[in-house]
Parts: sequence; structure tokens; C-alpha cells
Amino acid sequence: MNAKLTQQAFTLPLLVVLLLVSFYTLGYAIYLSVHDIDLMSPPPFDFIGMANFIEVLQEPRMWSSLWNTLVYVAGSTVAELVLGSAIALFISRDFFGRKLVRALLLLPMIVTPIVAGLIWRIFYDPNAGLFNWLAGLIGIPPIDWLGNPSTAMASLILADIWQWTPFIILLVSAGLDALPSEPLEAAELDGARGWRLLAFIKLPMMKPIILMALFLRMIDAFKSFDLIYVMTRGGPALATETTNMYAYLTGFQDFRISAAVVIAIINTLLVIAVLSFASKKVMKDE
Repeated sequence: MNAKLTQQAFTLPLLVVLLLVSFYTLGYAIYLSVHDIDLMSPPPFDFIGMANFIEVLQEPRMWSSLWNTLVYVAGSTVAELVLGSAIALFISRDFFGRKLVRALLLLPMIVTPIVAGLIWRIFYDPNAGLFNWLAGLIGIPPIDWLGNPSTAMASLILADIWQWTPFIILLVSAGLDALPSEPLEAAELDGARGWRLLAFIKLPMMKPIILMALFLRMIDAFKSFDLIYVMTRGGPALATETTNMYAYLTGFQDFRISAAVVIAIINTLLVIAVLSFASKKVMKDE
């Protein structure tokens, strides 16, 4: 009993601070969203209710950024989940240099997104980049990967895949290593081999880990900003402008603080809606 009370006594201050910070931040965001706060105009700032939400939702740029966000999140997350799971399954087998391969595969995840963005900008350089050099070897003319609206988003997604596929590899590999041996041995005795063992035994047992990896990557992809800022800053022609980038430009370039907060709130609601839909879909399938 005393041990339990001691544990609660240590935990309670942390929870109180966390709740205070969370509620203060949420309350201040709501305050900003319902006032007309523009850094180019002097205070006092007028209370305007839901006018900021109506104004932002009427802007075509808002809907364009929402679409770009969904494309970025879906493209990067699905590709990372499939590729990362496949690589994790491949390196789960015993082979010479397995530990070294695992360590090397995790290196991109260690690189900060800003540095990763700079590296990939060099790769995509239309004059001296790696990709145009490789394309030139097979006779393809130079491509402005980040300057062309039709290729810019795919180029961003590829950079994100390179950096965060190791995260999926790490989680799935840990899950595979933690699988109990008894069901696998029993399935092998019953004749399950190869893809049958994978499809009917390993993957169903790995479902919670895979779903956790999926949701964590979705949340992180929704928050992505630095990689996009370094590589394209939302261009060209708004082709890669996500809601985070739109909020940043609205707040720190146009100085429309209230509108920027509204965009951030809408992005948060979008994350909650997508995750709720995905979790309900998973629970329904089960």
C-alpha cells in the first residue's frame, strides 16, 4: 500500500504539470483562433468568433494543402510499411553479417530531417545531381525533380521513405524477434513452410506491432515540416504545400497569426479523424 502511494506521489506532480501545459496550450490556441490577431495591426484584437474558420475554409489554398497532406501521408506511410516489413522479414533470417546489415539499414533514421533534406536536394539537383547523372547514363534528359509540379511530391515522398523506412524495420524486426517459438514450431511440424508460415502464422501474430508502426508513422508524417521546408518550401506552384507548411507561411510570412492557428487546429482534427477511421476499420475487420 505504501509503495503504491509513493508511486502515485511521484507520478501526480508530473501529471498535473502535463495537464496544465496541455490545457493552457489548447486554451490559448482557441483564444487566438477566435480573435483577429494580425502582427501588422496594433492591439487590441477584436473577438470575431468563427470568422477565421470560415475564412480559412473558403480559401482554395487550404483545400489544396489538405489534399497534399493526405497524398504525402498516404504515399510515404504505405510505402514505408510495405518496404520496411519486407526488409525486416528478409533480415530476420540467419546469414553472415546480419548484425552489420541491420545497423547499416538504421543509419538514415539517425540523420536529422534538415540534413536529410539537404542531402536529397543535392541528389535532385538538375545540373549535378545523382539522379540526373544516372538518368543520363540511359539517355534520359535532365529533369528538374523539385522544380516540376508533376515530380516534386513524389520526390519528397521518396526522401521520406529513405529516412523513415528504417523505423518500420526496427519495430517489425523487434516484433519478429519477440515472437514465441512454440506456435512456429507447431506450425512447422504440421507442414507449414515458407510463405504459408509467414501468411498464416507470423503476420497474424505481428498484426499489433505492424498497426502500431503504421499509426506512429502516420502521426509523424502529418507533422512533417522540416524536410519539406528544406527541399521545396511548399513549391513549385504549391504542389508540395502541406497544412503545416501553409500554417507556417501564413503565420510567419503573412503575419496572420489567428489564421495560422486555425490551420493548425484543422490539421490536428484531420489527424484525429484519419486515425479514428483507421482504428475503427481495424477493429471492425477483427
